[in-house]
Amino acid sequence: MQVLITGSNGFIGKNLIAHLGEDKDIEIITYDKEDDFEKIKNNIDNIDFIFHLAGVNRPIDPKEFYEGNSDLTKQIVDLIKDKNIPLLVTSSIQAIRDNDYGKSKKIAEDYIIENLSNYYVYRLHNVFGKWCRPNYNSVIATFCYNISHDLEIRVDNPETELELVYIDDVCEEFIRVLKGNKPDEKVDNYCYVNPRYKVTLGYIASKLKEFKESMNSIYVPNTGNDFIKKLYATYVSHMELDKMVSTAVKNVDERGSFIELVRTYENGQFSVSFSKPGIVRGNHYHHTKMERFIVIKGKAKISFKSIVNDDKYSFVVDDSEIKIVTIPVGYTHNIENIGDGEMILAIWCNELFDKNHPDTYYKEVK
Repeated sequence: MQVLITGSNGFIGKNLIAHLGEDKDIEIITYDKEDDFEKIKNNIDNIDFIFHLAGVNRPIDPKEFYEGNSDLTKQIVDLIKDKNIPLLVTSSIQAIRDNDYGKSKKIAEDYIIENLSNYYVYRLHNVFGKWCRPNYNSVIATFCYNISHDLEIRVDNPETELELVYIDDVCEEFIRVLKGNKPDEKVDNYCYVNPRYKVTLGYIASKLKEFKESMNSIYVPNTGNDFIKKLYATYVSHMELDKMVSTAVKNVDERGSFIELVRTYENGQFSVSFSKPGIVRGNHYHHTKMERFIVIKGKAKISFKSIVNDDKYSFVVDDSEIKIVTIPVGYTHNIENIGDGEMILAIWCNELFDKNHPDTYYKEVK
């Protein structure tokens, strides 16, 4: 399958090419502003699908809106209107606005609708994600770049609400349509990408500042929230590579060592311990705090006993088969390295350790 992508060097184009490049049955023909239109003409008879992503949104002269948006679209439509090649074009929700950008997009939309039968006009909301150019036309890209590079950002009205779509969701929707599926959402002649996120500028700015602070610690954001997951990935994509590394604290004593690796405010923390042969860790219980033990190297005996009756259990685990052991509350427990070498234990806990309220009480397992 041969696919033409105009605007191939732009934000959406780069991401779409990366996604399509994962399918070996698709051959991509690129077209960008440096190319001559003859490139499209010379390849048109072999093209099976067109993604028309090229456009102008920050010109020096307003007439460039029409040259790059409506005029180029007309050229493509005139070339294919007798060939029934599917055309997917990226328009904008601003097509209903009375400005040169919106007008040029609306002219392009109308020409497609009037002259083609096999088309998909996507009115995109504000798109964010990796490889978006900062200080251009995306406030999220600008905020991500400036905050990650220790530059100031300007928020005139924190309550200003944006409606956003994420670049991978855009690409996945486009590929679904390429493969013959119906658009996820179509109203009249226009298609839309889902999911969409309505958030304020103030919320975005505050979250990005939290991300910056977390990069120098073991805290990670609540990536169980779909928007936060995508915003965090976008922020990290704008960081300088030499800022990607932070240091965890390694606590060492006669038993071995213990390192807190990851902390979250929503889902507790993740740690790892290294124990020498014969070492017993634990001999304590919790009322609410829960833990999961995972021996990833070595051999261990895990034992626990109820603090109110004689209910007791112990078993052996080793790295030949990775077991995830949940430690019940109200049971004192310990883990002993019964192997010949170092034991490495991964530990998840459902809450952050608070030295003022540790919910940890000493009691031997007997």
